[in-house]
Amino acid sequence: MEIGVEEIQKGSVPIFRKLFNDFYPTLCVFATRYLKDDIQAADVVQNTFIKFWDRRDKFDNYLKIKSFLYTTVRNECLNILRDNKKQLRGSMEKAESMEFFRNNLIEEESFRIFYNAVESLPKQCRIIIDLAIEGKKSSEIAKIMGISEGTVHKQKKISYKKLRALLKDHYYLMWFFLS
Repeated sequence: MEIGVEEIQKGSVPIFRKLFNDFYPTLCVFATRYLKDDIQAADVVQNTFIKFWDRRDKFDNYLKIKSFLYTTVRNECLNILRDNKKQLRGSMEKAESMEFFRNNLIEEESFRIFYNAVESLPKQCRIIIDLAIEGKKSSEIAKIMGISEGTVHKQKKISYKKLRALLKDHYYLMWFFLS
């Protein structure tokens, strides 16, 4: 999702809200991987968005915004872990490693990209794909939705075609999430 960077720089609350809604869940999961505490992770992410808002005029492109959000969340988590003397030294070293950061960043960005594509599908297609991701078979989906199994197959086919188009640069995500 590309956002209106200039609008955010000017203080557009609706555009900022779109950015927040797009990244908040992903950043919370990202922070939770470091902190192992959902509430603390949510606080870190909220504080990160406040910091971003205070500095919004400094960002001239989308990639810098995204980089700022992930890097700030990571750094805040590491600060919390450093301050928390209960953490094992090994956990701290793992969390500080760039490999841990990179792997979690890639995973969370992949989830975000894929689920944004699924969210853009028509309602019935989206429901069928969500149920398929949960591991439900076509016969189970048909029963849950009160439609024929043939309709489920047809809607899956339509959904896959739309997802292929939406994820053309990230086609591998379909295999990962739908297999």
